[in-house]
Amino acid sequence: MKRLREEKGVALILAILLLLVLTLIGISSVNTSSYDSAISGNKRSSEQAFYIAEAGLSETKGRFKQGVYGQITDSTPLDPDWRLFLAINQARAEGIGYDSSNPKHVFVQSLQDKLDFGVEVRHKIDSNMNVVIYGWKPVYIVKSYGFAMDGGRKAIEAEVKKGLDLNPPAALYSQAPITVKSDSTDIIGDDRCGTFDKPGIVTTSTVTVIGHPNIDTIDADPSNIDLDLEAMVDNLKEYATYSREYVSDKTLQDMNWGTPVLDPVTGVLSYTGNMNIVYFNMNEVNELTLTGTSKGAGILLVEGDLEIQGSFQWYGVVIVTGSFRSTGGSTSINITGAVLAANSSFNSVDVDIFGNTDIFYCSDSIEWTNDFIPFKIFRWREIF
Repeated sequence: MKRLREEKGVALILAILLLLVLTLIGISSVNTSSYDSAISGNKRSSEQAFYIAEAGLSETKGRFKQGVYGQITDSTPLDPDWRLFLAINQARAEGIGYDSSNPKHVFVQSLQDKLDFGVEVRHKIDSNMNVVIYGWKPVYIVKSYGFAMDGGRKAIEAEVKKGLDLNPPAALYSQAPITVKSDSTDIIGDDRCGTFDKPGIVTTSTVTVIGHPNIDTIDADPSNIDLDLEAMVDNLKEYATYSREYVSDKTLQDMNWGTPVLDPVTGVLSYTGNMNIVYFNMNEVNELTLTGTSKGAGILLVEGDLEIQGSFQWYGVVIVTGSFRSTGGSTSINITGAVLAANSSFNSVDVDIFGNTDIFYCSDSIEWTNDFIPFKIFRWREIF
């Protein structure tokens, strides 16, 4: 009985100790939950800022395209000190470096008023302090800052340039044998609207001339540049404004994808409207025939064979992966820009130019065409 009396109060002490342990565990759980909530909130805020920065990058890239609403124009494409700032307001632009007193700084208002981002755009510069050019346009370094409502911040940087450097090496380029007939055919590489002279014909195969066509230069050498026309078509067809697929030969008459204007003195076309990217998928082996008074401006893509008849006018670039035939006859065919034809991967291809056919190299039309090729992001990194 004495021993039991000595152990009185032990249960109370154990209960208090257990309650203390449980209290400590509860406090630790609350603290852990608070930390987790804070971490989760910071992560959410950081992700929001990241997506806002991406939105700024996307708006900038999208507005550097010919003819779009709110188009951004680079008025000094060769100036290494040029800067453009796109933001929700001027104060935000000033926060990332915009100086209104600097004549080389340009502020552009964002097209939206919900997302708080600021974007700085500059030209990419080489080791000689020259602006890097690709696709006839500068390569841009775009740094976009995103600001979340609860304080999150993110910055990403990207290299943005044209999706394709469309720079034809001649008025007429082919990887297959070329036959040129008729005294009334002109294939001229001397730049009819600039100073970027090219050969009349460049080919990795052979050229046969019958009669006395007017060809200023022929560069026929297997070591010449080998363009991947199929890759060009694959790259451009997703941006087509007009697209058709045919599983057999097809003839189309009096098609209109823009109306070029012919200079009666020089014989060269000009154009001032929006360009089109016109794509025909002929499943490689079928032939598209354009006849009547078909015309257009931009890029004509034919994945297969193309024959042109009747009166045809095109301002821009024609790319044909298969054979290309021009049969002007008593009517005239005028392509002011360039023709790329006859991919070497096809088993039976050729290029035949007959009749009243004019193919004039024109750097203005090439540059104008490149304006309508969208910019793409080639490299990007997260700064913070």
